[in-house]
Amino acid sequence: MNADRELDLADIQGNILQDFVSGFPAARFFVLKINAPYKARQFVLEYRAKVTTALRWASSKAFAQDVQTSKPDVAINIGFTFAGLLALELPTRTLSKLPYEFINGMKMRAEILGDAVNVGNTGVEGQFVDAISQWDPVWQGAQSHIIIGLNSDIDSEGNPLPGMDRETKALQELCAKYDLEILSGHDKNGALWQDACALLAPNTAPNASGNKQTMAKNKATGYHPVPREHFGFIDGISNPVFDGQFGNPYADQMMAIGNGKLLPAAKGVSDLDRWQPLATGEFLLGYPDEAQEIAPMSAPNEIMRNGTFMVFRKLHENVKSFNDYFDGAAAVYAKANNVPVADACAILKAKMAGRWEDGVPVEVAPTIAEWNQFKKDHENDDTDWAYTNFTYAADPDGTRCPVASHMRRANTRDDLNLRSSALNNRRRILRRGQPYGKTTMDDEGDHGIIFLIMCADLARQFEFVQQQWINYGLDANAGNDTCPIVGNRRGGDSKFIVPVDPKSDAVPFVAAGLPQFVETRGGDYFFLPSMTALRMIGMGITDPT
Repeated sequence: MNADRELDLADIQGNILQDFVSGFPAARFFVLKINAPYKARQFVLEYRAKVTTALRWASSKAFAQDVQTSKPDVAINIGFTFAGLLALELPTRTLSKLPYEFINGMKMRAEILGDAVNVGNTGVEGQFVDAISQWDPVWQGAQSHIIIGLNSDIDSEGNPLPGMDRETKALQELCAKYDLEILSGHDKNGALWQDACALLAPNTAPNASGNKQTMAKNKATGYHPVPREHFGFIDGISNPVFDGQFGNPYADQMMAIGNGKLLPAAKGVSDLDRWQPLATGEFLLGYPDEAQEIAPMSAPNEIMRNGTFMVFRKLHENVKSFNDYFDGAAAVYAKANNVPVADACAILKAKMAGRWEDGVPVEVAPTIAEWNQFKKDHENDDTDWAYTNFTYAADPDGTRCPVASHMRRANTRDDLNLRSSALNNRRRILRRGQPYGKTTMDDEGDHGIIFLIMCADLARQFEFVQQQWINYGLDANAGNDTCPIVGNRRGGDSKFIVPVDPKSDAVPFVAAGLPQFVETRGGDYFFLPSMTALRMIGMGITDPT
């Protein structure tokens, strides 16, 4: 570990190091098609001046020695598909050395990601609906070249501040000037962009989360954003922390507790000291990763350094199927275990997710009584360490938190080693989830999560987690059963087992017949270049010779 890592913040796009969701609850995503390469390069050169960098804001003063810039009204970031870089006429030598999975794009990788498996029965024997045909029209073609993300704060009624419309108009004018087409089709009605916004709660309502993850604003009237998604779970807890991310070694160390890598236990080393920031190269190109290697980069190196890859995924949530299933399963569980139905429902959701709805880890509070006690004990905590600082070493069989739960699959911590997180460290991904749509109690409404994933190696990190841990069950001792929350059911039956202590007389509960809770509605792989690379692309000076 390099505890003194200093990153060139002015060269890195801001949404890589910071989660914009808490400071900018509203977002708009635009997908652009390039029609004229020279004009498109001019667009990149001009729009580069608007892109938000990772320079620290006044609001993040606690994590930096020097505040170097003010918080923007609208945070702006830009990314390119491989087709986009090709349309910009980058040299063949540069393009040919890009990762093959990025060259393929997400749609071509859909089968191994579990996105292309037939998911719907047409009613005719042997016929199913192809999942790709259910994607939003904008993602079904091969014309997505550039993605623009705008993020802004909201007013007391939940509407984006005026800066959002101002920047939308400015982008439309620039696209017209430089012959870029803004692709429509972000929903069934042909929306010109993808809206996203944190879910809202009335300011007169009590704090729904009960922990420090809330983004509530102290206003007498109106609404405030809450970090929940449409199924009701607190979202965005426990993102990985890496060297240099928060501006100084002390801040990186503190934020890494429960979120970094776990060193092997040793005599005289406290549990807190065992947590260390991950290597920078796991998330930023041009730096050593956990293997002390620098990922292969295209030429020239300046094109890749300080950049990263981003996965954009629109995930639809079947709210009615989710609620109906747990209502039915809870009634059976309640009868079998002699508990109230409401408690049974909360228990089943927690065991499948790995956290209770308010974010409390099941591993540290596996029962209703312990969950309630945890909330009392940590009501006045100043940090979120209680929500992140835990391991699975004492629970290898998953009798506290099932090994096949969503959270334990996605971040295995010390599961695969039981002494450290060494095997898990190579699979970590930065997550930036933001809800879209209004919560309605049906499956047909346009609601879900815009899920942004960032990592230095798409295949080793994102695709491995999605394929091996989410949609296969071998490492979770679950056979062919996929993740109970986001896994693809593959058109057949899938189950989830709530294990019990084998020394007890209790019987494991089998939640069978899991329906499809989450469906992909589209997306793609994007490269987020550094500010240096944006300038080189815009000026057409990327030839490695």
